Parts: sequence; C-alpha cells; structure tokens
Amino acid sequence: MHRLFVLVMLFSIGLCFIEASAQQRRTRRSRRVTNPIVSRRPVATTDTSATPTSTTTSDPRIVSTADDQSDEASATGSSRSSGARAGARPRARGSLEEEHDSMSGRMNRLSRQVTTLTDKLTEMEKQQRTLVDLERLSRAEQRGETLRAQLRDVFMKEADLQARADQLEFDLKPENIERMTANTGSTHPEELRETRRRQLENEKTRVRAQLDLMTQSRTRLEAAIATADAEADRIRQRMDETPGASASQTGTIDNSNTTEGTSTTDTSAPITAPPPSGTPR
Repeated sequence: MHRLFVLVMLFSIGLCFIEASAQQRRTRRSRRVTNPIVSRRPVATTDTSATPTSTTTSDPRIVSTADDQSDEASATGSSRSSGARAGARPRARGSLEEEHDSMSGRMNRLSRQVTTLTDKLTEMEKQQRTLVDLERLSRAEQRGETLRAQLRDVFMKEADLQARADQLEFDLKPENIERMTANTGSTHPEELRETRRRQLENEKTRVRAQLDLMTQSRTRLEAAIATADAEADRIRQRMDETPGASASQTGTIDNSNTTEGTSTTDTSAPITAPPPSGTPR
C-alpha cells in the first residue's frame, strides 16, 4: 500500500513536469519567415568529353532574413546618428560664428577705447609741455629782469667810480696839489706835497681796480642777459610753432608774474650808463 502511494506521487510529479515543459514550448515564439528566399544551387557543368552524362540538381532551401533585418536596423540607427551629428554641426558652427562676432565687437570697442585714451594722453602731454614751456619762459624773463636790475646798479657804481677817478686825475696835477697844500703851514712844504700826491695816487689805484671789476661785472651781466633773452625767444618760437597753446594759460602765467612783482620792460631797449655824478673841479 505504501509503495503504491509512492508510485502514484512520482507519477503525478512527472505529469506536472511534462505539463510545464509543454507550456514553455507553447509560450516560446519562434521567428517566422515571411519572405522565404529560394536559392538554387549552381549547376555543376562537367566536360562532355570526360563524362557522357551531366546531372543538374536544384534543391530548394529556405534562407532566414533575420540577419538582413538586423543589418537594416543597424544601418537605420547609424543613419539617424549621422543625421543627428549633421544637424548638430550647423548649430555648433552658428554658435562659433556668434562667439566670433562677439569677440570681434569686443575687440573693436577695446581698440576704440585705446585710441581715445591715446589721443587724450597725447593732448595731456602737449598741455604739459606747454605749461613747462610757459614756466621756463617766465623764469627766463624773470632772470633777464633780475640781471638788468643788477646791470643798472653796476652802471651806476661804474659811473660814480669813473667820476671819482676823473676827480683824482684832476687833483694830481702839480698846481692843484700846490694850491691844496698852500694853506697848510709847514716848514717842509715839499714833503707835504709829496705826501698828498702819494695819497691821491693810492686812491686812484683803488678806484681804477674797482672800475676794472665793474667793467668785468658789466660784461658778464650783458652776456647773461643776452643768453636769457635768447632762451626766452627760443621758448616763444617753440610755443608759437606748437599748436594748441591756449591764451588762457599765458594769461595765468602773466597774472602770476604780476603778483610776484616782476616788472615788464622792453628787452630790446639797451641799458645806457647814467651820466657821471661828479664834475672835475
């Protein structure tokens, strides 16, 4: 009884496995061939001289197109990817052109800004040179005026010394020495006249030395005045040749010169020595 029960169970389990395998076969779909291609084998031709009879075999067979369909699918996918790449190229080219145009515009703006800054710097340099020239001109004119004032003083001193030298020359005459010593009571009038003559000679020597110094000073001052005037003329000429020299800046420099107390005199008028202050007796 027990063995019979075991056999029944084994038989039932076997039926279950058979049913499951049958269901799996039914659910598995096989690829159906829709367009069967019939290919014929090539006819083997033999030499009639070798074999008297020739046999041709035409055995039809079914060829699957699954490989062709997979090739077509891969070709379609590749064509789509190439089309996508071809569509992406114009977009990339357009973005590059836009970026290039943007860079060109930016470079043009920077170039214009650099040109504007260069022009401004050039104008500032011209104005700076004009201001420097004006300052140098003012200094040259002031130096010329100072030298002229010194030259006037030299002329005045030279005139006084020359008058004194003339007076000494007149006093050194023997009759004048004798007249000057006649009113002086002395037992040795010759010694008195000799002493007076030596005094006048010594004073004349000192006056002549001072006159020589004044002459040298006058020569140096005249040369310095000529140099200052030449420099002022050269600066004026350069300022006249330089375009853009504003008259307002010149007026500002003139006002500053007036405030500092510089006198405006005619540089072309020569300075003449004043007449001698003393006349020989």
